[in-house]
Amino acid sequence: MKYGSHIIEKKEYVYMKRLLNISGYDHTIAHKMALEKLALKLEDSIIVDEEDMPADIVRLNSKLTIKSISNSSTMPLQIVIPMEQNIRKQKLSVLSPLPIALMGYSEGDVLELAFTLETPTPYVIQQVKQDIEANKIDIPI
Repeated sequence: MKYGSHIIEKKEYVYMKRLLNISGYDHTIAHKMALEKLALKLEDSIIVDEEDMPADIVRLNSKLTIKSISNSSTMPLQIVIPMEQNIRKQKLSVLSPLPIALMGYSEGDVLELAFTLETPTPYVIQQVKQDIEANKIDIPI
């Protein structure tokens, strides 16, 4: 892990904590487990102000590409707020298992990901770009 810990921007931290408070109902077991992982990740992360946020950290509105180390397949995606999710456009909700796993990591980090019931496979975060045109979260703190 490049920075030694997950890094989350302060307003995004507050937003995701609020989402967790209202998202604990009516989900599959896998989704509930992912939400629990997000809660733990938020508690263990370094929280920073927007101006101190490294540009290569996976966060809300990030456009990124992950690459399987075992077979070199790649997957582009963008992490968005839940109401902007659009699988066809590779926009995944921050409350989905894959974005939860990726949040707070940085470009070049390697992590184990499992899709469905398969054995976890190592993936590298190949590229991270921030979508400066996306709506920024404006939450009073």
